[in-house]
Amino acid sequence: MEVNKVYSGFRLNRIERIEEINGTAYEMKHEKSGARLIYIDSPDSNKVFNIAFRTTPHNSTGVAHIMEHSVLCGSRKFPLKEPFVELVKGSLNTFLNAMTYPDKTMYPVASKNDKDFRNLMDVYLDAVFYPRVREDAEIVMQEGWHYELDHADDELTYKGVVFNEMKGVYSSPDSVLERQMMRELFPDTTYGVDSGGDPDHITDLTYEEFQNFYNVHYHPSNSYIFLYGEMNIEDQLRFLNDEYLSHFDAIDIHTEVTLQTPFKEGKVVSYPYSVGSDEFTDNRTLHSYAYVLPSVTPEQSLAFEILTHALLTSPAAPLKQALVKAGIGSDVSGYYLDSIRQPIWTIQASGSDMSKQAELQRIVESTLQELCDKGIDKELLEASLNSIEFALREGDFGGRPIGLAYIIRMMDNWLYDQDPIKLLHYEEALANIRHGLRGSYFEDLIRRSILDNQHKALVSIYPERGLQERKDAEVKEYLANVKDNMGKAEIEGIVEQTKRLKIRQETPDSDEALASIPLLELSDLTPEMEAVERYESKIGSTTVHFVPTFTKGINYVAFYFNLSCLTEEELFYADILSDIIGRIDTKYRSYKELANDINLNLGGLSSDITAISKDGKRDEFVPLMIVRSKALNSKLLDLCRLINEVVQYADYSNEGRLTELVQESKSIWDNEAFRRGNSIVSQRVMAQVSAVGKFRDDGNLGYYRKISELASNPAALPLLPEKLADVARKIFRANNVDIMFVGKDSELDTFKNLMEPLLMMWSTEALPNNTLQIKRAEGNEGIVTAGKVQYVAQGGNFIDHGFKHIGPMSVLETILRYEYLWIRIRVQGGAYGAFANFYDDGNMIFCSYRDPNLVETLNVYKELPDYLRHFTLTDREMRKYIIGTMSALDLPMTPALRGPRAMGMYFSGAKLEDKVEFRKQVIACQPEDIVALADVVEPVLKDNHICTMGNEQKIKDAGAIFDHIISLG
Repeated sequence: MEVNKVYSGFRLNRIERIEEINGTAYEMKHEKSGARLIYIDSPDSNKVFNIAFRTTPHNSTGVAHIMEHSVLCGSRKFPLKEPFVELVKGSLNTFLNAMTYPDKTMYPVASKNDKDFRNLMDVYLDAVFYPRVREDAEIVMQEGWHYELDHADDELTYKGVVFNEMKGVYSSPDSVLERQMMRELFPDTTYGVDSGGDPDHITDLTYEEFQNFYNVHYHPSNSYIFLYGEMNIEDQLRFLNDEYLSHFDAIDIHTEVTLQTPFKEGKVVSYPYSVGSDEFTDNRTLHSYAYVLPSVTPEQSLAFEILTHALLTSPAAPLKQALVKAGIGSDVSGYYLDSIRQPIWTIQASGSDMSKQAELQRIVESTLQELCDKGIDKELLEASLNSIEFALREGDFGGRPIGLAYIIRMMDNWLYDQDPIKLLHYEEALANIRHGLRGSYFEDLIRRSILDNQHKALVSIYPERGLQERKDAEVKEYLANVKDNMGKAEIEGIVEQTKRLKIRQETPDSDEALASIPLLELSDLTPEMEAVERYESKIGSTTVHFVPTFTKGINYVAFYFNLSCLTEEELFYADILSDIIGRIDTKYRSYKELANDINLNLGGLSSDITAISKDGKRDEFVPLMIVRSKALNSKLLDLCRLINEVVQYADYSNEGRLTELVQESKSIWDNEAFRRGNSIVSQRVMAQVSAVGKFRDDGNLGYYRKISELASNPAALPLLPEKLADVARKIFRANNVDIMFVGKDSELDTFKNLMEPLLMMWSTEALPNNTLQIKRAEGNEGIVTAGKVQYVAQGGNFIDHGFKHIGPMSVLETILRYEYLWIRIRVQGGAYGAFANFYDDGNMIFCSYRDPNLVETLNVYKELPDYLRHFTLTDREMRKYIIGTMSALDLPMTPALRGPRAMGMYFSGAKLEDKVEFRKQVIACQPEDIVALADVVEPVLKDNHICTMGNEQKIKDAGAIFDHIISLG
């Protein structure tokens, strides 16, 4: 392809090699429609397509978010109620979603299968350019909001998917804080409103406003199209032109993000947020001190990421430490955000109170001034630079397609008519920043962008009991007045509208409509799966598991410590150990010096606790603490040295530091607990059902409750050092660990030679490995919060009833998630979603999230066996569910994920041939196999294991269901 030539209506304006990502970028513009396009040619089989629109709402009705949902509810070529869901059921996609940002909406898909990739593109393009919602207001009612009235005498209520989703979002204190912060910083621009929607304002959205928003924003002239990976690009351009873009003429689009006029002086404001009537309020205030930065270059953006890590993220972070030492908050963090037109830099403190507001501002400004005057520690900056640089070079996106990470990054410039490709280059910026370490590069950046900047706001939110109840009462009174002012005909109209909407939701798509969705053949599937090789060798008595992998010069290492030597009571201290590893002093130096060493030489060092169930076994599992690290192979010596130091020579005697970390952990949980609702209630149910479920809950809500108790009990804290040291002694033994190494053969030899003399110094004390005896929880729980919605879980164990884990169960998971539970709980019930999981240890769970209902959702679960006994599907629809199930089983393996996959197989005792057999069962699944699962589900549901977390009044109204009603806080 040549610059200035036209290919299927696209003029190629630029070709640029991007060595940092091993790709070549082609920037084009479609001359007839005005659409922009960038293609990155890269030797990656995981292809990515994305179409984005600049969406700039002027109010908080959530119109952009509701639009994202609604355009995916049927289109010209695909006249179904929800083509998006049909795609998920039957695609081999590696990513399929849509996302609303403050100023853009993105529709990305990815697949390794060429046919599937084209199908995904076609459905998404037809959805955004020819959606049915332009003429069908009922879609907006379902996805956005509507009045619900089953009978004329009933109470008038609101319902809608986005409405309930955002009620869930606004139930988290940190979400409330972020929303208020953006409103204060950008009172005159689109960032001052909530593109996702404020529940108090979503119900102001009219269909006419919705249509106008579509007409302004969803035109090719306002679009940004992205393609990535190995493909025939000329064929893709031809498809885009012939099927879509050639049918549009370019128009003038005015969706620009306006600039907020800089403030002449900063703001200090505060707002209440709601907590439950039984929740504590002490030390529950959150602060956010944020600056809107003057214009920054891509290099300066990278420098701010490094600066944020150095000052607020690293354990050696001086700004964080200054605030914690002054008692401003138990958890201090911060972030740099440049995915909006005017970037912001934010310092946040939680676990605080309102009396600390002025002191926070003083300490932030005085500490930054002192750092500028005296100079920031060069080693600290270099360590943070290394940490950020490692992440850039590794290019791991947590298993998601890397092409998706590239387009998300590029949009940070492209959306504002700046050079998008420039953001994928980083070598020159890194070199300049590294050179700047010798001088006052970072100090100058702080002076110019922070200390001399008055465009700032200190926003605090404080807890207030009863706030949500008052708001609920106000809404109830408002709706009662609305209904009182309606005439009889208007009331009957809403009753009729409610009926019509429910009939629509209950009526299945026709076979003809379903057939419009393109579908692969079962012959496109294979039961075979990639075998991740694992080889065992020894260092003394310790087993080393080698997973040979090409890793771009990075080695991944993990130490798997068995926790069977502990009691259940001691698991709490193991969880604390996992939280604090690498963040406390060692025998040789302070935790700040240690943190710099880790960041200078490694790509990360972390720990987590997990349980791996024995394949197909009831209540047999391996409890593990996993200490992970990664480094360039040239840094293997440092990796071995540092892991040895943090596990063998940690100093637990600094009671002050331990107290800081305990308080920090509690504060993080205080803010994030409601967001983890589906995990909490699922594991609380499993804690009643199985030992492994109780083990996992001990590290989830069980941990939160114990850490809260410890944080509020000063008398218990002096006992902590001895407890931690004793548990560490039991865990960190050479005869109690398996080591994983991912890399090349020659690197393994180097690693073993480096690690052997260190391991020889580790304890080999013989301790019994059957000490851990888990006592299951008893009784159904309702966990009350100030939340506006619920998480509702029910489950049990099917092995208890004589069944085993088989392939059709995975197909049923797909059917329930995107058919039965989707329709009954999301579409009809108004929840954000629901899911089902059947595990190979026999555990089974159903869970809804951001759900306005409680008893109604439990009834949906109760009626599932009857649904299954009457289950029928065409061959085509069955094929769709099988393909969608296989897609979930075939997620791409990155180098970082190959080792954990191999170790999971090892500890579970699973065999590759058994996994292949399971996949064969999935591919061979028939409708009668799904019908037969009614006999599995029914007795498990009758065991009646339930847990719900959510609105206090809702739970108390359903009190007979629960044996215990407890408070989250």
